[in-house]
Amino acid sequence: MRKRILLASDLHHCHLTWYGLSSEERMERLIRDLNAEYRRDPYEVILFLGDYSLDFWEWDTKGCYLNEGCSYTREFVEKVCPRLPSPYLMIPGNHEQYGEETWRRITGCSRKGVWTTDGWLFILLDNFSANLDPQQHSDGTFTPIDVDYVREQMDAYPDRRVVLCSHHFDFEKETPEGCRLVQDPRIVCLASGHVHLSDIVTLPDALGGKKILRTGHYSYAAAPNPLEFMHGFREMILTEDALFSRYITPENRIFLDGKAVDHPYGTQDEVRIPLSTAGC
Repeated sequence: MRKRILLASDLHHCHLTWYGLSSEERMERLIRDLNAEYRRDPYEVILFLGDYSLDFWEWDTKGCYLNEGCSYTREFVEKVCPRLPSPYLMIPGNHEQYGEETWRRITGCSRKGVWTTDGWLFILLDNFSANLDPQQHSDGTFTPIDVDYVREQMDAYPDRRVVLCSHHFDFEKETPEGCRLVQDPRIVCLASGHVHLSDIVTLPDALGGKKILRTGHYSYAAAPNPLEFMHGFREMILTEDALFSRYITPENRIFLDGKAVDHPYGTQDEVRIPLSTAGC
């Protein structure tokens, strides 16, 4: 049994230009790269973990949704998603503070949900679920893990290993119940975006030593050298005895200080998580 999925986050289709690329150019590259990756090694689904836009934004020109009624999230769904090679699910980030009804109307998805495949349960959380439909510009309000929702989904699929996905996890703000939850042996790892880094964080032993697999970005890197954390997405390969993951950086050309820099196809942050039989 081998299942392959992709995770992507922080695409930021918006009015800004990064690395000499307009948003339209970046979205075209995203479509190109996801299709090329599917041809290279087909995957079952793309799990998008938030920040498709700057629709709600507290800084600079402010969010376009309150300013102009413009939803780049809607444009992403209408112009990018139909050209993807596989099914997808999407949860909001801190820049998509739409209430549930509006979010469903724009995206066709709930603000939280699940995706299942043989032996596996991916629970997609909404960790920015407070202060929705704000009347003022906002960067979103972090909310802890919805423990009841996670337990409900785990009870509904009692024989499946679990991956918790969210736009962001913050265990300094997490509840004691949430901290106990992530220690559950059925939870293999966590995945998130938000920080514009493609790396792997190991939680302390008090949190079960679980790993957070961070999904990078397709906008700008949170590092002085963008080539450290280039445009890309994370793959997960699920087998009977392990979860394997790495970050994939497609071949791309960006512009730094007006000079073209070519970035070859590559991978980084590889991890293999052996599976325990405990709890399953």
